[in-house]
Amino acid sequence: MIVIRVLLQIKADVTENFVHHMKQETKEMQSFEGCERFALYSDVSDENTFLLYEEWQTQHHFDAYKNSETFKKNGEKVFPMIAGKPDSAYFSAELL
Repeated sequence: MIVIRVLLQIKADVTENFVHHMKQETKEMQSFEGCERFALYSDVSDENTFLLYEEWQTQHHFDAYKNSETFKKNGEKVFPMIAGKPDSAYFSAELL
């Protein structure tokens, strides 16, 4: 399993739009083949900071999503809302 954590700082003037879009997007992502979990969390001390948490069955499933038209369309909407560079980390959830 692949676990992905992305910390996002959203521009203050579009935070509401971002949340609305991601609520709809989360439902679609959760139905994407190989997606075990796709969730968005808000920072309790900063309303413009969010944590995107993803779990994928395999690297292949995540790569298929990242190379999909769905990812591209989502990025076209979300990337302009992000302030700065996202802080991403990728983990293998296999027991070592």
